[in-house]
Amino acid sequence: MDKEKILSQNKKENLYLDEYEKHIKLQGKSFGLMFVLFICILILFIKAVCKEPYYDIMTIIGSVAFGSMGYEAHISKNKSKFVIALFFFLFMGYYFYKFLMVGL
Repeated sequence: MDKEKILSQNKKENLYLDEYEKHIKLQGKSFGLMFVLFICILILFIKAVCKEPYYDIMTIIGSVAFGSMGYEAHISKNKSKFVIALFFFLFMGYYFYKFLMVGL
């Protein structure tokens, strides 16, 4: 192979991102997700102490868990992960219903 052909092939392979950039983006998204869950749990604790309804925060936590597990189940085609994702969907739906019944 000549040099130009190798360079053009390499450019096509790295068109979207190289492995290091993909790793950095994935780590950033994972950290962001964990930070959101931490803040939700903190707000949930504060609402519980103040005896305020916490259904909105539980809906957010359930939706984050469902989104994460649902995507993982879809990609891996793992039936046990699908069942767990379904549980989180029902969890989210229950608390969303409770949130709507308490009032906005």
